Amino acid sequence: MIKGRHGVILVVDDDPDVLDATSTMLREFGYEVISSSGAGDAIPKIITNNIDVVLTDIVMPEVSGISLLEKIHDIDPKMPVILMTAYADMENVIDALKKGAFDFIIKPFNLELLMHSVEKALSFHKMTEMEKEYKHLLEEFNQEIESIVAERTMSLMALTVADKIRNPSSVIGLTCSRILSKEDVPESLKPKLRNIMEEAEKLNRIVENFQTLLKNKKTMFNYVDINGIVESVIPIIGNTAAARGVELDFRPSEDTLQINVQRNLFRIALSHLIKNAIEASPEGGKVTISTAKENDNIVLTISDTGSGISEDDMENIFDPVFSTKDKRYGMGLPLVKRIVVEHMGEIDVKSTIGKGAEFIVKLPIRWTEPRI
Repeated sequence: MIKGRHGVILVVDDDPDVLDATSTMLREFGYEVISSSGAGDAIPKIITNNIDVVLTDIVMPEVSGISLLEKIHDIDPKMPVILMTAYADMENVIDALKKGAFDFIIKPFNLELLMHSVEKALSFHKMTEMEKEYKHLLEEFNQEIESIVAERTMSLMALTVADKIRNPSSVIGLTCSRILSKEDVPESLKPKLRNIMEEAEKLNRIVENFQTLLKNKKTMFNYVDINGIVESVIPIIGNTAAARGVELDFRPSEDTLQINVQRNLFRIALSHLIKNAIEASPEGGKVTISTAKENDNIVLTISDTGSGISEDDMENIFDPVFSTKDKRYGMGLPLVKRIVVEHMGEIDVKSTIGKGAEFIVKLPIRWTEPRI
């Protein structure tokens, strides 16, 4: 089903004249309308079509509008359902509202009132759909973070274990070598000492090969448009900004800015910087993200309208030891710097107390080996 200019409305009424008149009015206002003469016909249409709002009569034979409301919410609990009736029955109104009706309209309805109710229902439905999408994006993003953190943690643990094995094996080999160099070593002991040295050397080679394998394991780097990375992060963080009353303003370069990055890893760094800027900004504040090309670099700038960062703090904000829970920039900035460095880039911060802060990330357009 292709949506109309404003949305898809399912109209349900057992009176063919009312059904036709209501459907015609809605179509004239730009809606895509699906008509149904009763609940039995309505449910299959809800299942097979991408419906935004249901507008149904409350008094119908066999299945009432309230019963239809319950069936609809069994399929989609967030579907807005507007009930219509020719009887101002307060008991029905209360019952319908208790069961999740979005609105209640008395026939013959005022056209302006009907359109207002439909528009509110459409806005509500769009918000719930956006919420689902944001939740999906956030879950996907969190999974990416967990995968990257797990990969790096396992690599670090493996390298640590390898070092712990290599050190004692080296000591064993050297000790056997020194013993063999002495003149008073019994001949019967020498073959055994040589065997121990050979086994220690084998263990060292295994550890060296293992370390080489881990160090050479690079997460995939690809040339991508950095504007696309920013655009993929903004919807995830948009809800946070809206909840705090902060405006997000993205000003992308007019040119495509292709750069060699590990996309998921860079998204983590970018999200940290934007979240910090949002948290630093007061209600009614603004966070601006811009991209540009400067010589052989791509420059990503994130600025806020917060209280700013003191000179003493600016000297230490990328230090993991300095970062604490009472600092708004938290533990994320050391990670951000590490990711930027791995992309052969630089990160700097400028701030004036009372006028906000500005983080500037410079990344080379071309480089040969990613720094892992």
